[in-house]
Amino acid sequence: MSESLACTVLLFEDDPAIRAMLAAFFSTQGAKVVTAEDGREAMARIEAARPDVLLLDVVMPYRDGLSILAELRSVDVELPVILLTERNGEDDKVTGLDHGADDYLTKPFSPRELLARVRALLRRSKRSGASGGQHLIVGQVRIDPAAREVRLPDASLLPLTKTEFDLLYHLASRPGAVVTHGELLQEVLGYDPHVETKSLVMHIANIRRKIDRTCPQALSIKSVAGVGYKLIPGEAR
Repeated sequence: MSESLACTVLLFEDDPAIRAMLAAFFSTQGAKVVTAEDGREAMARIEAARPDVLLLDVVMPYRDGLSILAELRSVDVELPVILLTERNGEDDKVTGLDHGADDYLTKPFSPRELLARVRALLRRSKRSGASGGQHLIVGQVRIDPAAREVRLPDASLLPLTKTEFDLLYHLASRPGAVVTHGELLQEVLGYDPHVETKSLVMHIANIRRKIDRTCPQALSIKSVAGVGYKLIPGEAR
């Protein structure tokens, strides 16, 4: 029998059938569920509910989920957020993750799949993550886990979300070594290492895009087909 989900879930969803179904499902799992049908006064609702995880529909009346997420991340980078979206294009997913989402799920989806994602994020939030690690220097790049900053050779900062930083830090702790997909899924994202999810691929793609846009000569993340990824310092490329 699965462990009871002793947490508060805040669900923003404008479709009444989906909202009712998910509220009932998570309640049966032991969660306290707070729902909202649109994006009005979103930040006040989040503050009042004090959720452990936020399930956020992208398209809603009055205010869309991405603008809510952007405002949330300006004041809170820790709250786990899963985007629920009908938009399944790669650009849409990249945009959602770039706004600071920890994960996304494309409609229609199984409630049990969403539950697995929620459990994974809750496991992650209980860990210290990269914040408790040591300062790293990879080539000419300095990574400060306490400040959660990646400082490039020109002293500028690489703009990363919380999840992106955690992934990069994990790779940077063993520069040049291959880190398996399973290890990144389990140790960083909190998933079962055998789970089928594209979120890891999308997060890595976002990190690469940001590196290429700011300082491509400083770092690179290489794919090792069927195995994982490795971080290569600039001078080793």
